[in-house]
Amino acid sequence: MTPPTTATAPAPAPTPTARPLPVMHHVCLVVADLARTREFYVEVLGCEEEIRPTDFVFKGAYFRMGAAEIHVVQEHRSGRLVENSPRWERDELRTGLVNHFAVMVEAIPPYVERLRERGLDRVGGYRVRDDFVEQVYIADPDGNVIELLEQHSQHCGRLRRQEIFDDGTAVPVAPGYPLIDPRAKYGSF
Repeated sequence: MTPPTTATAPAPAPTPTARPLPVMHHVCLVVADLARTREFYVEVLGCEEEIRPTDFVFKGAYFRMGAAEIHVVQEHRSGRLVENSPRWERDELRTGLVNHFAVMVEAIPPYVERLRERGLDRVGGYRVRDDFVEQVYIADPDGNVIELLEQHSQHCGRLRRQEIFDDGTAVPVAPGYPLIDPRAKYGSF
C-alpha cells in the first residue's frame, strides 16, 4: 500500500461527454417565419446555426449559443401562434414576469443596439439585482421573451443601478411593486 502524498496531479480536462448529468440541452420554440427567426437569432443574439437532423419532416432550425441550443420549429398551421399568444400585460413584460429563457452575456448594450438597428427595442428591464446582475428583456419576432443578463462588479452594479433609476429606464422587481430609489435602499454611491 502506498502512503498518500500531499502533491496531487492536476485533474484531466473534462471531455464533452464527461459532463455531469442532467444538463440543459436546448429550448424549443414554435415560430411563424423561419427566415425572420434565423435573422434574429444569428444577427441579433449572435447564435451559430447548427446542422439539423435530416429525418425531421417539419420545418425548423437549430442555433447554438455557448453550450446550449435553441431549436425552432415552424408552426404547423399559419396563424396558430397568434391564436395561442399569452398576451402578457405591459407590467409583466417590463419586469420579466413572463415565460422566458435567460442568456448571460458579456455586455447588454451591443444586443440592444442590434435590436434598435432593426427598428426594435427591449420589452422589459433595466434592473440591477442585489447580486449586481443586470437584467433586460427582449423578444424575438414571434414574441418569445429572452432575458439578457450581465454580471457587474459591486462598484459598477451600484453605479448602473443609480444610472438607470436617474434616466427613467429602471423597472420595479415585479408588477404591483414600487420602483425604489437605490439611494433610499442602499445609500448614496
